[in-house]
Amino acid sequence: MNILALSIDLDGVGYYRILNPHSYIMNKDINVEIRIMNDPTLNITDENFIKNFNIIIYNKDIPFRNKEIVDKFYYLVKKYDIKIVFDIDDYWILNPTHLNYNIWKKTKAGEKTEKLIKNADYVTTTTQLFANRIKEVNENVTVLENSLSPKEYQWNHENKIKSDKIRFMWGGGISHMPDLKLLKNSFKLFDKNFMNKSQLYLCGFDLRVRTEHGIIKGDPKTNQWTFFEHIFTNNGKWIKDNNYRNFLNEYKDNNYGISEKFRYDQFYQRRWTKPILTYGTMYQEADVVIAPLKNNMLFNYYKSQLKVIEAGIYKLPIIASNYGPYTIDIEDGVDGFLIDENKPELWYEKMKWFVDNPSAVIDMGEKLHEKVINRYSMKKVTEKRLDFYKKIIK
Repeated sequence: MNILALSIDLDGVGYYRILNPHSYIMNKDINVEIRIMNDPTLNITDENFIKNFNIIIYNKDIPFRNKEIVDKFYYLVKKYDIKIVFDIDDYWILNPTHLNYNIWKKTKAGEKTEKLIKNADYVTTTTQLFANRIKEVNENVTVLENSLSPKEYQWNHENKIKSDKIRFMWGGGISHMPDLKLLKNSFKLFDKNFMNKSQLYLCGFDLRVRTEHGIIKGDPKTNQWTFFEHIFTNNGKWIKDNNYRNFLNEYKDNNYGISEKFRYDQFYQRRWTKPILTYGTMYQEADVVIAPLKNNMLFNYYKSQLKVIEAGIYKLPIIASNYGPYTIDIEDGVDGFLIDENKPELWYEKMKWFVDNPSAVIDMGEKLHEKVINRYSMKKVTEKRLDFYKKIIK
């Protein structure tokens, strides 16, 4: 069996859905060629190249230059009976509050993605919740969950940095304002005892802005990440040290925001975004993961439980919204806590509980780790992926 795995991007989606999982396939009967679509030497309409493959799997849309090339590609696929597998990990219909909604609407990205789903022989995705929706468009859907290998440096929990404080961490991208707003009122309730015994990490901070002239460093005053920081610091009230405030206001991203001078004694910690092959190291400074998710949004409902998997691989318990993907694995009070949206004060209450019960951080983290290894280890999901590929070739 020969498989061509095409990644359209080099960010998180490409890493989790194409590059990483296919690099772990080691089977004498299966050859996998992993390629990046922006590789100028790649020509997927070269008949002598494409005819060698039984399966082509890709994520997002292949950027064909014109309709003639599209037609040629599908002609060759049909001629050589190549199975097309389309992988999708995010809902193709955006909510009007999403940062990319206007571009999505203007480019008709939703219609294009739905067409890709229909045209594929098979579709792979992250959760059964999302698979049920995809079946309305293409019934040939298989769930291949996100997975991690603890042997990879950035996911090795033994590399954790020790601390005498309980460190709460949120990490994510720029589109999470509706989710982080769920924390706003609860994060105003922190008392002195809690702040003396804990730290709060905002990870992924990034002032870069994409413009028509390329990527530039944006103005902190108007950047979305600064508004995130306002939530975590209670509009700056939790920053008590003026020297530390001045340090933060310099907005220097060297060493990802880590300053040995302020690393261990300041309650709020900003960590700048890291490259995809090292971004998991942000969990080295964490003890408990926070994962809010706005309810009644289908885009959120169809997300994967990636934060649960990342937390579990690091033996960290998680406090998450009682919604969508987080209800798949988390057992409330066993390996984490689930927070109802109509009880926002519980975010702080559960954080405070962990500070008062530090042994529970270890116990619950161990339980989530065991669950994640059993369900989402790279070894486990790779076996499932191989069974799927063998089945569709037969």
